Amino acid sequence: MTRHIPPRSTLLLGVLALAAALSTSAIPMLAQQRMLPHNLRMSREKAAAVLQAWNGRLPYVPGEVLIKFRDGVDTAGQVRALSALRAGIEGRNARWIGDVLWVRAADEPDAEQLATALARQPEVAWAQPNYVRRTKARPNDPEYAARQWNFDLIDVPRAWDINAGAAESITIAVLDSGMTTVTDTFRFPLWTGDRIEEVAVPFRVNPDISAARVLPGRDFIFWDGPVLDMDGHGTHVAGTALEETNNNLALAGIAYNAKLLPLKVCVGYWEIQIVVSDRGIPGFVDPEETGFCDDAAITEAVRYAADNGAQMINLSLGGPGQSPALLEALRYAVGRGAFISMSAGNEFDEGNPLEYPAGYGPQIEGAMTVGAVGADSTRAFYSNTGTYVEIAAPGGNPRDGSPRGFVWQSTPFFLDFDPFTVTRPRFDRFNLGGFAGTSMAAPHIAGIAALLSTQGINRPAAIEAALARFATDLGAPGRDNDYGFGLVNARASLRGFGVAK
Repeated sequence: MTRHIPPRSTLLLGVLALAAALSTSAIPMLAQQRMLPHNLRMSREKAAAVLQAWNGRLPYVPGEVLIKFRDGVDTAGQVRALSALRAGIEGRNARWIGDVLWVRAADEPDAEQLATALARQPEVAWAQPNYVRRTKARPNDPEYAARQWNFDLIDVPRAWDINAGAAESITIAVLDSGMTTVTDTFRFPLWTGDRIEEVAVPFRVNPDISAARVLPGRDFIFWDGPVLDMDGHGTHVAGTALEETNNNLALAGIAYNAKLLPLKVCVGYWEIQIVVSDRGIPGFVDPEETGFCDDAAITEAVRYAADNGAQMINLSLGGPGQSPALLEALRYAVGRGAFISMSAGNEFDEGNPLEYPAGYGPQIEGAMTVGAVGADSTRAFYSNTGTYVEIAAPGGNPRDGSPRGFVWQSTPFFLDFDPFTVTRPRFDRFNLGGFAGTSMAAPHIAGIAALLSTQGINRPAAIEAALARFATDLGAPGRDNDYGFGLVNARASLRGFGVAK
């Protein structure tokens, strides 16, 4: 069924009406009678704010801030600082993420103004909006030779001669749109064009990653049920780092023996549509938005990954706005022994803005910011540049005009859930998906880091040093703003410190 997409002005007027309806206390009887198998994480108020940010392309979640109090400030001091808010804070509108307090003030939607007011309080070390980050992709394995130019470009096959796919004891946490961890069918409420229906939506685990290697993971943004990928981005990213190899199926992954910890911090069109429909509100949300990941979810998941034994963390997401909360979480994770790979951003043609968390890479030994190259080893046209780019990896370049313009992995079949043409999605069929972006570059670094860790280079700072020192220099001699220290070289990194065994 083809869905009519209204003009932008009509769509935005509808968004305002939807947001107003979501924020009311009365829920339509249809929604009251509906029972989901697991609880949604978004309250009515949160759903209204997310919908406003989604359709309005806002850089933050309206009315939400993250606050760090100064050392030694007691509860009375914290309450005094929060008195800067016009309305009181109810329990459901505040929660701790480590030592950072997340707060929602629904009556003060300008989160940047709200954060500025809170930061002025003497008890507060810093306050920031709950910024929105977005995923960084444009949208004997039989396809290896035809499709995986990216592994040959960085000498992965010869690195496997030294270390065959990392150890089973290695865990790579992928913080993204998730990767489905169960094969099951769930009934979700969805607006199908003339009414809200209960739609049976089938899911299947990626057939090219063994279920034994996929840890249960956790969803930090959509619901308290199993991790589900309704976008495909997280599955693609995880595939580059971890997909099965030598299994006569689809494509290969770099660290094909390691375990995957899928942590869902991003939602796409279908999750937002489900939340809106669950509140009994008719209509479609904006299908042109590509992904939504807020700092609160990312911060919590980074800390969770570090606390649950992940040696590598991949962040193929980013956006404008400095985030002290993310910076502290990154430092916490590296301090717990986790190496972090972060995408640099895809906005070179849109002004080349400095993005975060990528911008924090140079400040942390053990966290690297990754730019993208195409099959010809030159910077991809979209890949952001700057002093914060530390290394480059294959991300694809669609202007190549051939399949080599993309990075390929096994992903859910996009036509089954294309929001422009589908009202009843399914996520149980897979094909080879070609994506391009710094999102695709970052998991190459996470996968090679897993090989290094298996060989005994365990400290995050040491992993970064090996990757930088033995990268293939590109562009201007030495470190430069296009490629950082150069194009990662998997074999040279493994051999460089005499760790080949």
